[in-house]
Amino acid sequence: MKRQRVGSSLVEDVQAELREEILSGVRQPGERLLVQPLSKRLDVSLSVVREALTRLAEQGLVGSAPQLGFTVMPLSVDHLNDLTRVRIDIETMMIRRATVEGDLDWEAGVLAAHHRLAGTSPESGGAMNPAWRAAHAEFHGAVASGCASPLLQNIRAGLYDKAELYRAWAVKVSGGRDVVQEHRQICEAVLDRDADRACELMAAHVQLTTDLLLESMPDVDVP
Repeated sequence: MKRQRVGSSLVEDVQAELREEILSGVRQPGERLLVQPLSKRLDVSLSVVREALTRLAEQGLVGSAPQLGFTVMPLSVDHLNDLTRVRIDIETMMIRRATVEGDLDWEAGVLAAHHRLAGTSPESGGAMNPAWRAAHAEFHGAVASGCASPLLQNIRAGLYDKAELYRAWAVKVSGGRDVVQEHRQICEAVLDRDADRACELMAAHVQLTTDLLLESMPDVDVP
């Protein structure tokens, strides 16, 4: 069926479709993303596919190189460790500010986002549930939104996007993890405006995702 949307809206559609294929595991880390076959399958122009892939590269989900084109970003131990350390630094900095700067609307937003997340199943068919992925992003964004710095908000959002590929793979090895309790404890500490406790919980939450994935990496095909 011919796509009806045009221009930037069409690029957004293709970007969203390819992003979901990457994060659901349909596209493997390191897999080449050939523009022409994608253009034919998605029934869009080559330029639309290139723009969508370029945007995904900006999010850290796709890599690009001269002569090689686009590939799904491979999993990297060094990159994951570095990304985790920086994410913890930024997330905890913003939580400390949020517990001081956040108002009642911020508290209500955190509570509503947590309620939605708690009511959504993380897995669907052995892969991460897209609805849970959206609710998870909303919750973490809501917690950080109490920080009044637009610059920090942009930095945090970029780091969160870059962690999505790792998070999608970590769900495969997180069977024994009580992620519901982790989020509930973070929510409670934030709403209590207990910055030390909230930062401790957030750091442990982010680090555990990394630790579980690192433990599994010998059994994962990591280019």
